This record gives sequence, structure tokens and C-alpha cells, in this order.
Amino acid sequence: MEATMRVEVRSRVPGGERLPDVLIELARERTTVRELIRAAVAEQVRAWRGDHSRCRAMLDRQYLTDAEVRAQAATGVVRLPGRAEADPDPDAEVARAWRAFEAGAFALFVNGVQADALDEEIVLRLGEPVVFVRLTALVGG
Repeated sequence: MEATMRVEVRSRVPGGERLPDVLIELARERTTVRELIRAAVAEQVRAWRGDHSRCRAMLDRQYLTDAEVRAQAATGVVRLPGRAEADPDPDAEVARAWRAFEAGAFALFVNGVQADALDEEIVLRLGEPVVFVRLTALVGG
């Protein structure tokens, strides 16, 4: 029987509150970026289940894409979606995180190297955290 791999996932967002660091369990050390994001986001949702509005705000801050912000700005106001008191749906949040990764809203670093694609195969190392970094456009360019 193969032992599971435990990996710490850290989320970084410039200037503000961020999602909690979470510990995820994967079946093996070799996986895909897609599976890593799925496991991390599901655990992030579980970690904040008791505080609906705070969980929603932090998920939005990490995974709202620039295109979503621009589309809302065209209407005159940017509002973070889904302020309902219901728990965030892990499957919907995972799908949103995949879209955000593909749109370049955040970068994912494994063993200090930036991952490029959802289906990219990665090898995790014991004791090496994975880092999700929210990317923010610079003012003026």
C-alpha cells in the first residue's frame, strides 16, 4: 500500500487578508496542477465553513479574474459575487479556481518553479510547500 503525500499549500495576496494555509493529502507525490488546485481549494473551503461571508470574500479575493473585474467595472461598480449566507460550493469554487489559473489571475509555484498548465504533471517533495500567488496588474502598465 502506497503512503499518502501531505503538502502544505500557502496562498499569497498582495495587501490584505488571504486564504488560510492548508494541509492537503494526495494519493502520491506525482500529480497534475489541476488535481493540486482541486484538493487545495476544497480544503480552503472546508477550513472556513463556519464563517460564510469571510470565506466568500477571501475566495473571491484569490480567484476573481481580471476579466470578471473589467466586466463588472463596465457596469459602474465591482461587487464580489455570491454574498449569500450559504456555504460556498466546493465544486463551483474549484471550477472557478481552474478558470482563474488559466486566465493568469494567480500563479502556482511547486518546488520554487512556476507551473504553466492545468494538465502539467508535477512532482511534489516532502517538506516543500506549494504557493498560490494572486497576481495584480501594475498601475500604468
